[in-house]
Amino acid sequence: MKKGRITQEEQTRRIKLLAGFLFTFRYATRNQLETFIQLIVNISHTRWLIDYSFKEGFISVYYDPLLKTKIYYLNHKGKQLISHEAMVRYYHFEKSYAGINTFAHQNAVVEAFFLLKSHIDIQEWICEWALRVGKERSEKIPDGLLVLPDGTKAALEVETRYKKLDVLRYFVKRYHYDITKICRYDGVLVVSSSRFNYEGLKTRLYNLAPELCSSRFFLTDLGMLEQGMCFHQGKLDHLEEAFGSLKKNGGKP
Repeated sequence: MKKGRITQEEQTRRIKLLAGFLFTFRYATRNQLETFIQLIVNISHTRWLIDYSFKEGFISVYYDPLLKTKIYYLNHKGKQLISHEAMVRYYHFEKSYAGINTFAHQNAVVEAFFLLKSHIDIQEWICEWALRVGKERSEKIPDGLLVLPDGTKAALEVETRYKKLDVLRYFVKRYHYDITKICRYDGVLVVSSSRFNYEGLKTRLYNLAPELCSSRFFLTDLGMLEQGMCFHQGKLDHLEEAFGSLKKNGGKP
């Protein structure tokens, strides 16, 4: 074997990782695929893996004229490659999923994923579309579910728009029930896309439910997340320490 040449097994492993990323987030831009390959697959030459996966028919791509970008998604052959995934039969892609109204939010969710993976060990990441399978269309589902190695389950909420007070009241009420009554989650990680949105959410959420928010909510924005920081229990803390406090306190609010 020539120096620097990868084995077929390693090549397949890399393609599976890329397919798994598209499976998780339903679709991605070229830049997001390149970031994933560098950060998670841990190789610097990103172009070959993307182009080879496309050439071999594992992923598909189309150009969105409104977004002015290429959108990559998993096709049937790609789904077969990761047939071990429990929810793979539910995966499908429609161009409406990358609509202009949802694109900014999708980008923020993917960015949050990359930043979180840089700072904490995540055992499993389940995205909104997978959590929604079997649920009523009207049921509010978080943007993701993070499962940590110690079993901690944190709902992920990525906020890119201003929320009215009535919406936040329902938000708090729902998570109070999910956390304290049925133990669906241990906490909620709220990621704002801007510092302005973060400050407003922090003030209003703590006014609505100070005890619940202090003990079970982890508030941050993309800038803070880049440093691995969040606001928890009335102070800034590193995500790892903040999540660790849930287990230290026995999960009690």
